Amino acid sequence: MRFDQDIFTVDTLRTLPGADAFRGGVAGLSDLPSGETAAAALAWGDSLVNCILISAEAILLVLFLNALIGILPFLLGGIFRWKELVNLEDSMRLARDRNILSLISLPALALVMSRYGLWHIAWLDSLSPGLDTLVILGVLIVVLLLRRTLVLALAPHGGRDNYMLSARVLYDFSIILALLLCATVGILAIFGVNDLAVRKILYYVAGLVYLIFLVRRVQILRNSCAQFTAILYLCSLELIPAGLLVVSGLLF
Repeated sequence: MRFDQDIFTVDTLRTLPGADAFRGGVAGLSDLPSGETAAAALAWGDSLVNCILISAEAILLVLFLNALIGILPFLLGGIFRWKELVNLEDSMRLARDRNILSLISLPALALVMSRYGLWHIAWLDSLSPGLDTLVILGVLIVVLLLRRTLVLALAPHGGRDNYMLSARVLYDFSIILALLLCATVGILAIFGVNDLAVRKILYYVAGLVYLIFLVRRVQILRNSCAQFTAILYLCSLELIPAGLLVVSGLLF
């Protein structure tokens, strides 16, 4: 708040409207995308679409909690050792549960991205918070479909099983990312961290998870191809779709 002659005079104290009194921004959050404020956060939480998605995610988490507990040791182990991710694929039941949980993680990611503006383009400003979340969810699905198309189009004749297994590692890390982002949001909310700081921390978490994913992807690919070939696959199948997502958020 800036105190100047508009607020104080020599002989009197005048109470001005909020729009005139608070000229320097709102609680240090003016740098957030779309001018996000506390009022905008409340509007996001009041959105019927967001409430339905949050409720659905909570119900699905309860229904598939046992499945999550079953694959969690493999996911946590996969952060440090690529062989744990391969071991998960040896069980059809665990692999099926992993695939289902990966699908469930998508709306969770969209909700976090929408709430904290992790991916934003200007024309979303005109949409309600609920529609904003649905658009982000749709963009994630399109990016995944593009990646799936590239994976199938570039599949080699030899070592195809290992190649497809390495491609499915993304499912593992989508679950890990969703869990870490939601846990981070919950912990920071308890300590009352402001939205701008939360947003930056979420970027760091997402970047670290993506980096580990790329390393594990290359490590598994190297079982069936040379390292240079593995890096080429990585650039074509992972960096291009992710790059389009990032660049679209920066340019539009």
